[in-house]
Amino acid sequence: MNRRDFVKAGALWGTGIALGARASAEKVRAANDRINVALIGARNMGGKSHLPSLVGSSECQVVAICDVDSQVLAAAFATAKQGYAEKNGTTGHQGIATHEDYREVLARDDVDAVVIATPDHWHVPMAKAAVLAGKDVYVEKPLSLYVGEGRDLIGLVADRDAIVQVGTQQRSSLRFLIAQQIIRSGAIGEITQVDVGIRTRSGSAEPPELQEPPPELNYDMWLGPVPWLEYAPRRVHYDFRFVPEFSGGDITNWGAHFIDSAHQILGLDDTGPVSVRGSGQRNPVGSVHTSFYDIETDFTYASGLTMRLYTGKLGVRFRGSEGTLFVSRSALATTPANILENRSREIDAQLREAGDHWDNWFDCIRSRQKDALRAPLEPGHRSATVCHLANIAIELNRPLIWDPGREIFESDAHANALLTRPERPQWRV
Repeated sequence: MNRRDFVKAGALWGTGIALGARASAEKVRAANDRINVALIGARNMGGKSHLPSLVGSSECQVVAICDVDSQVLAAAFATAKQGYAEKNGTTGHQGIATHEDYREVLARDDVDAVVIATPDHWHVPMAKAAVLAGKDVYVEKPLSLYVGEGRDLIGLVADRDAIVQVGTQQRSSLRFLIAQQIIRSGAIGEITQVDVGIRTRSGSAEPPELQEPPPELNYDMWLGPVPWLEYAPRRVHYDFRFVPEFSGGDITNWGAHFIDSAHQILGLDDTGPVSVRGSGQRNPVGSVHTSFYDIETDFTYASGLTMRLYTGKLGVRFRGSEGTLFVSRSALATTPANILENRSREIDAQLREAGDHWDNWFDCIRSRQKDALRAPLEPGHRSATVCHLANIAIELNRPLIWDPGREIFESDAHANALLTRPERPQWRV
């Protein structure tokens, strides 16, 4: 039995994944029972957040790290080795391979699952390649760079066994789960308006400083499927966030979390708005960063619900006929206050026992139950799509009519042309 078949066989005895049925996180698994994981993209979220979580988990073993920047790769490798040495009480750690090319990682038989924490333009192409290679996937948000590729990935995964979790971690956050419990109970009545506040930043209005890529960076592979763009230091690493060729700016950065939470709480995971209009600011043409900021966008859903996405305090405010509820990563409040005070403590306790976002992914890998994923592809695609619609509406500066079933704009060829992007054929998956 190979290692992947062994992991799948774990479904016969694996831990429960329903709320309240999760096995204790305190257990320590034998080394040959851990899920072998590779991290692809080792800076920022990958190196600073995901890698320590993976090294600290008793459910998995990091066996490979991949990054196109050799300095980033070396730093992540050192961090992982030190983490395992401290965890195991040893002076060193063996067994972690490093790769510059993600395709080498996917060709390895000892890798069961991959965590994709690259810039946004690589999320779907790498996820597709990983699924085709027979790996399970954890892919960071926003799921997609543009609407069309998200739906393509869903189609690819539909007929395959792959367990694919999107990194919208608020779906596993206790505050947001309690908010869902309260709103679905009808405690604040019928929801008519949702206000989603996100942070947006302008980046730099300076012109790009074009130069040769540094020797430690494989810039051609960093660009990957994106049409060639001359290298500038403020276009790569974290600053990719403000370059529309690589990202939807803070609209997709933060919106992919908080629009997603609004959808989850309201049960809108398989649909989207029917109309959108928006406005925003951007740096002048020729600036190194030209993503939108200081935005104000309004969506209308088929039920009549209206949703506002705007630059403001991070969080989601639900306005109902009997009260309001505000939830963020640091706060949960209702008006009147007794709505929150009278919630079910028994359900709270069950939610606490459910485990976090990683636990859920690992449990589903063992059980092979796609429908138990907290953040599967369809909701990740839908929330990313709303963010893409916001960017398109601001770009065109006019109201747009959207068909969430067919995922096209009504009678609007210009807007529909923005639902896809050109790709460099040598990097197409």
